[in-house]
Amino acid sequence: MRGSSADSVTPGGASAPLGARGASAGAAAGRTLPIAGAPLLLAGVLALALLGYAALAADVVNDGRLSSYDEDISQWVADSMPAPAEWVARALSWLGGWVGVTIVVAVAVVWLLRRGERALAALLVAVALGGQLLNSVTKAGYDRPRPTAGSPVDLPSSTSFPSGHAMTGIAVFGLLGLLLARELPSPRLRVAAIVGGFALGALIGASRVVLNVHFPTDVLAGAALGLAWLAVCLLAYGLVDARRRRYADAS
Repeated sequence: MRGSSADSVTPGGASAPLGARGASAGAAAGRTLPIAGAPLLLAGVLALALLGYAALAADVVNDGRLSSYDEDISQWVADSMPAPAEWVARALSWLGGWVGVTIVVAVAVVWLLRRGERALAALLVAVALGGQLLNSVTKAGYDRPRPTAGSPVDLPSSTSFPSGHAMTGIAVFGLLGLLLARELPSPRLRVAAIVGGFALGALIGASRVVLNVHFPTDVLAGAALGLAWLAVCLLAYGLVDARRRRYADAS
């Protein structure tokens, strides 16, 4: 009975509809991303992601041990990959391509704008468009050829390192998982949404290896760079959001 009373009576004693307090708290929580208020965590993620990307880039440039397995894996994929896996990879690759990402981001942006969450809509657009620009710049710095062992799809004309699909998958779909998590009622569901978003991003990256249009090190580097870019954007969003809240409290 204590739980019922707490939901139906406000601190001042006035009656309120059952569950109104919980709904109000949920709406307030939905206005921001909790992880954006954890700058130390984001800074740690950024540092680790950049370290991982730098290590992979150095390995590829210097023909290191890890990248030495790329050709063998690519040849195995060309010779042995089952057809059903290739068709699943085609769907995931389309989702992580510019058409699929544009549709998904556009739908999410409209949803956020209808809720009055312009800052989060701008964050999502910045993650998607900025990630594409960053990937284009980094690709130009390495000029790594794509696998030539054979692919069921036409090879893109761009260079191979790092994978743009892997970068976009982790950055965009990871952020979408965080956005979805805000709407869910329990910690378990919120964790599942976040893990699901990043897992989908990882599968999009893996689809490029299955289709033999990227080497594994391309995908790993793209995922690391995508995670770093997402951390940078969340840090910037957290600073802007904190300043906005301070201004609102002061006024």
